[in-house]
Amino acid sequence: MEANIESLDQLEILRVLGEAPGREWGAAELAREVQCSPGAAASHLAALQARGLVARAVRGSDVFGQYGPQSPELERLLAELLQLYRERPVTMIKLVYARPRGTLQTFADAFRIRKED
Repeated sequence: MEANIESLDQLEILRVLGEAPGREWGAAELAREVQCSPGAAASHLAALQARGLVARAVRGSDVFGQYGPQSPELERLLAELLQLYRERPVTMIKLVYARPRGTLQTFADAFRIRKED
């Protein structure tokens, strides 16, 4: 499941949606709740929907998300993930930050100028 979570914002969005599974949240509301931009919240909702973790709707220029794993297996895994996040938040945050970085970022980092010892 950790392979499906790319950032702390995504984990927080899942937490917020999971705490009120019947509620539909607007991207702007989620952004305020998890302290990111509304555009970032909308992008995270799209990514999480593509992985089958949330239901997402677009009405006009507004994006909405709701807890909605697309299979019983995803439901079980997401419930376990959110339980772990409630019980061991620091461990979960470390796991998110320990994920391998994208190949584009790794490539860009290869060209960083570093100070020699």
